[in-house]
Amino acid sequence: MTPSEMICKRRRSSVPPPGVDIVQHINGSFGRWQLRTILLIFLCKIPTAWFMACIIYTAPYPQRGELVCRSSSWNASESLPSESRNTDRLFSVQVCNAYAQSLSHNFVQRYGKSWNGTLQAMPCERVEHHAGYKSLIVDFDLICSRRVLVAVTQSFHALGALIGGLLAYQALQHISPRRLMLLGMLGQIFCGNLTGLVDTYQLHIYFRCLTSVCCTLMYSAGHFILMDITSGKARILVVTLSELFWSIGLVLLPAISIYFDNWSHLYVAISSSLIVLVWLHRWISDAPRWLLRHQRIEPALRLLLESATHNNRMVPLTLDVRLTIYASELNAKQRIGFCQIWDKETKRRQLIFIHLIWGCAQVLYNIILLMIRSLGEAQVHVNTAALGFAEMVGVFVGLYFILYTRRYFRWAGNLMIMAGLCTYLVWMLPETDRNSRRVGLELIFWMLLKFANSASIAVLTTCTGEMVSPEKRALLMLSVVTFGRLCLVFSPLLSTLTVVHRLLPITIIATVGWVYGLFMRLLNRYYWNTEQLQVGQVPTPNTYRRNSAVILRRCSTASSDVSNYSNELLHNFEQTVAVSIADLWHINFHTIHECDSMNEDSEGANKAQSMHSI
Repeated sequence: MTPSEMICKRRRSSVPPPGVDIVQHINGSFGRWQLRTILLIFLCKIPTAWFMACIIYTAPYPQRGELVCRSSSWNASESLPSESRNTDRLFSVQVCNAYAQSLSHNFVQRYGKSWNGTLQAMPCERVEHHAGYKSLIVDFDLICSRRVLVAVTQSFHALGALIGGLLAYQALQHISPRRLMLLGMLGQIFCGNLTGLVDTYQLHIYFRCLTSVCCTLMYSAGHFILMDITSGKARILVVTLSELFWSIGLVLLPAISIYFDNWSHLYVAISSSLIVLVWLHRWISDAPRWLLRHQRIEPALRLLLESATHNNRMVPLTLDVRLTIYASELNAKQRIGFCQIWDKETKRRQLIFIHLIWGCAQVLYNIILLMIRSLGEAQVHVNTAALGFAEMVGVFVGLYFILYTRRYFRWAGNLMIMAGLCTYLVWMLPETDRNSRRVGLELIFWMLLKFANSASIAVLTTCTGEMVSPEKRALLMLSVVTFGRLCLVFSPLLSTLTVVHRLLPITIIATVGWVYGLFMRLLNRYYWNTEQLQVGQVPTPNTYRRNSAVILRRCSTASSDVSNYSNELLHNFEQTVAVSIADLWHINFHTIHECDSMNEDSEGANKAQSMHSI
């Protein structure tokens, strides 16, 4: 074949047959063009993770000596008691329970030397803050009964994510994903800076909610682009590994926070970091199918030619015509309504299970980060980074479940059940001071929960859509994510239960974890990876020799009729025959395909030689 004929054959093979998605044919599953856009979209998740988790550093729990209760009868000339306090409970009683009508006599004698030793109320005239770090708690006086307002700020962040997700779904019907990403970036810069600069609590939570809306618009539009420009196994890897950059954001956040001694400056630094992403936005591509669906043929053609150039792929000579036809097909497709998810094509009980699983998983993801503050301010940087690394490991374990196991829901559920039950062992830790050793032991259980929950979220993010038909997957993901964010609105209030007992929140979290692990095992009965072959029993060397000898004799007998015409085939027979381990175990039940193919080759050689003789 001449070189010109080979080029013509390659050109003819590059044209997709009728009915094939022309966009996927030109883009391919993955390439250099996709890699550039994917990395830039992944980077957008880092400042989003910073803004979500910055409450850890902007509102740390007050430490001993940072709050001082001044009563009306306090003698200002006397200094504070110099005795050391061994427990946080006495510290809490000193300030927050000063209005109690009856206090223990020992407490009054020990800490109330300037008051009379009666069991009367000792009201605080004011509470002084002696903290080196200017936090939300200091500026807005979020102590005692107002302590719940710290959790309310995180609830408003979750409310913004809920509103932003629904708003993004509606906006993407009219605004291109690339432009919506840019609007989200600009909105996060503007509202995020105002969140840190306002001087009232009401304005703070208002702008925090607005910033969360902008964050959600940004990464929802980015996720839409990722799903549009990738396909196949590359899409699985991209969707799963996108969670990895949330973890990277958690690891980097402690390194940023150490340079600021004011919560306002930290908000400004996090929000202003998106200026770099606004400059990089020019290299983020748009979603070609969105452009075609809205009859923007020329921009889509320009985008696909750029993709083919960077990925070195062939393009049809009638590409503009094919894009016009494909755009008409996309525009003619009827939109799926939300109620069609519940049309009993998938059992409603299974849909309820997946919604509950998503709600529990999102609650655990958020509340574990929020509760890391309770382990103490001294180790908060190390603890946050440790949770980030645990989340990274969980993402890779979840990816392994998706790619190399058949029952990914069962494996993820088992891991979550084990983590939840093992967390109950935290109650067996000895009651000692909150030193580094004690905090490290408690951190192990938080990391275990974070690791298992991260692996489960990776599986859920990638495999939830398989429960319904392809045209309903986007709506199902919108439904489960919206339900999870609705649960997030109320989950931060769990952190206030530390006033009852500091181990009560982690106990509730562990219970929620193993319960939704059981729900995942229930889904395992209906959904698994059918493409992944079941791992069989490993044969012993003697079993291999015995069964392979049987197969070789069977194939030799089957090929004996053509032995006079296929000497070369028989000469290389033992070197070319290969079977799978499953065929090696089931030699009496399955046909050996290699033998069949050898017989066909032999018969072809026989016919060719007969025709030559004639």
